[in-house]
Amino acid sequence: MSPGNQDFEAKWADWLRAHHAGLLAQKFEEIYYSATAPAKGGTPKALNKVPMTVVVPATTTPITAATATTTTTTAATPTTATTATATTGPPPADPTSTTAAVPSTTAEAPPPTVPTTRPPGLPPPAPVPLVVHPALAGEGDWQPTGPLVRGRPAMYVAQFRADDIYTSQITTAVWIDPKLLRLELVPGSTEPGGTWTHPPYVTTAELPYLVAAFNGGFRFQDARGGIYLEGKVGVTLVPGAASFVIYKNGRVNIGAWGTDVSMTRNVASVLQNVVLLVNHGRIATSATYSDIAVWGYTLGNAYVVPRSGIGVTADGALVYVAGPALTAKSLAESLQRAGAVRAMTLDINPEWVTFNFYAHPAGQPEDVTGTKLYPEMQRPADRYLPPEWEARDFFEVLRPGAPLDG
Repeated sequence: MSPGNQDFEAKWADWLRAHHAGLLAQKFEEIYYSATAPAKGGTPKALNKVPMTVVVPATTTPITAATATTTTTTAATPTTATTATATTGPPPADPTSTTAAVPSTTAEAPPPTVPTTRPPGLPPPAPVPLVVHPALAGEGDWQPTGPLVRGRPAMYVAQFRADDIYTSQITTAVWIDPKLLRLELVPGSTEPGGTWTHPPYVTTAELPYLVAAFNGGFRFQDARGGIYLEGKVGVTLVPGAASFVIYKNGRVNIGAWGTDVSMTRNVASVLQNVVLLVNHGRIATSATYSDIAVWGYTLGNAYVVPRSGIGVTADGALVYVAGPALTAKSLAESLQRAGAVRAMTLDINPEWVTFNFYAHPAGQPEDVTGTKLYPEMQRPADRYLPPEWEARDFFEVLRPGAPLDG
């Protein structure tokens, strides 16, 4: 009877755990997991079809494994935890216009100095280093996805195997440019619950600007962290907790609360979830293949389950990573290989890991069609859309100009 669009099994499991019957829920989940556990080894026939791929303008060539230079690939390699590009501070400010003098073409009449402008947004991401060989066609390469913003892609998708054990399982990363798109944290009806200006779904006013949406973190009783938005604290923020911070000017950052990030008048929202999974380019020592003490209780006490995480790159891009068969360590390694210098885990288990892209037919901006990031995601592609209430907090990805409903 509780509000929210999750199915009966998910509501029932949460209710049992909240009413001191977690062992009973665990027994049912063990049965479920034994029937759905991923197999070791094997090779997928091909990568999944990437939703909403776009044609890149001739002036914006994406970097692929075939075109990347040795220098670029080395900078992205995770084996050196302290890369030259890793930084611990917030992403840099927006680029500014620059001027360059054009060399003289004749001795008599040198041309005047003309202004040149950096292209909008961040440079495309470098390919994801691979750990399984031989590689699948296109594995590790970033494909531009979603609508063009200011004439260039604002999102890219890359697919790869996360480790050399579950080699038939594909992990997917989404690179998001916060200089071209805006992120907004939305409160869920039960997590955190309470009264907020923004309802627990994408509003009608936001629909024409909606590009994507993805899951937030654990239930707050498990997150060891809090939430802040709309100028108030929903759950108390915890010093040292991994924190996803969105600023009023659209900038984003991820870091340890009180160290890398802290409260200022420019903070629009904060979501915390346990501790940093990747910090200074290094994977947390507690992120092992068998941990359940820090990185969430998984179905049937099993470790290889759907997981998701979010990280920030050295130049300020966001990287979301999810896969159907990840451990805490392989999630951390995947975020690191995708370019994250600081990263945190988001939600886990089949019911809660969701990333949907949204498309709009020409001339019908409020008519929205959702597509899952990859087929194994359990929840429907219209998750987060009105009028169904979403039980847990989530993030919207919006085109510029979207109203600030929260």
